[in-house]
Amino acid sequence: MAHFPLSPPFDVSVHLNSPPPEKPNAVLELRSALLTNAVYTALMDTYPEVSAWCTDQQLTRFLIARNFNVAHALKLLLSALEWRALRRPELVERMPGFEEVFGKQGATGKVYCPGTDRWGRPVLVLDNTVENSSDADGRLLFLAWNLEFACRQMGEGVDKYVVFLHLGRFSIFNAPPMRDTRETIRMVCQCYPERLGHCVIYRPPGVFSAFWSAVKGLVDARTASKLVFVTGDVADGSANDARMTALIGPDWKAITGAEQPVHRPKSSPGYRHAEYWPAAMRRLRAVQEREAASAAA
Repeated sequence: MAHFPLSPPFDVSVHLNSPPPEKPNAVLELRSALLTNAVYTALMDTYPEVSAWCTDQQLTRFLIARNFNVAHALKLLLSALEWRALRRPELVERMPGFEEVFGKQGATGKVYCPGTDRWGRPVLVLDNTVENSSDADGRLLFLAWNLEFACRQMGEGVDKYVVFLHLGRFSIFNAPPMRDTRETIRMVCQCYPERLGHCVIYRPPGVFSAFWSAVKGLVDARTASKLVFVTGDVADGSANDARMTALIGPDWKAITGAEQPVHRPKSSPGYRHAEYWPAAMRRLRAVQEREAASAAA
């Protein structure tokens, strides 16, 4: 009989929930530096939504990412705010036909958030091999919205998500454009710092090593420490199965689509769009209602 851990088999402060700031005054220093920065002032003129996003919790994550060096955290924060002003993920759901447009983007399961792992962390599944759009800005915005969606579903005591990368069918012919790769890494490392709990790189083929060698220099050491490479036997009862069960849960294959059948041609394993997308929109409406109630309180 399998025995599952009752507590996370990892450092909670790194992989599940960021701790309170070690230096509370650093948050005040960072906010003061931000408010008097010319770049921030210019952004506020064109995109005032950035102000509401800069909560103490957000600032703390940037400080943790830069070891509480205020100057370095400010540089990282300004870069993230410039990206937000470009992509404007907060405004996506106001787009005309949002559900239809993004429903088409997500039709193959290239990016989706099926639920949470055993520790309450939202799980984001990515599969670049089923890319279905030639619109670079559209697909990057879709990814940004999914990252936001995952963050908005986090419950109490959780401020990190798990990313699961399907790479079993990766090849040089379906590798993502370098522009997409660079911005994806920028999002995870710089625009949403300290939001990543773990990133599972699932069954990468040998050809992936050349691709990884070309991009790993873009990944900072703290993010790199959260990468989990899964290769070899993943059968029930195997060492990899035990590892993923401890990390994600006994249903790790079902929730991520790992080793599941392809239900529709050119779709990610295990993904059923006709079921997932309506359910995701119901979850989104519940999140929106909760946010509206909180804002009105």
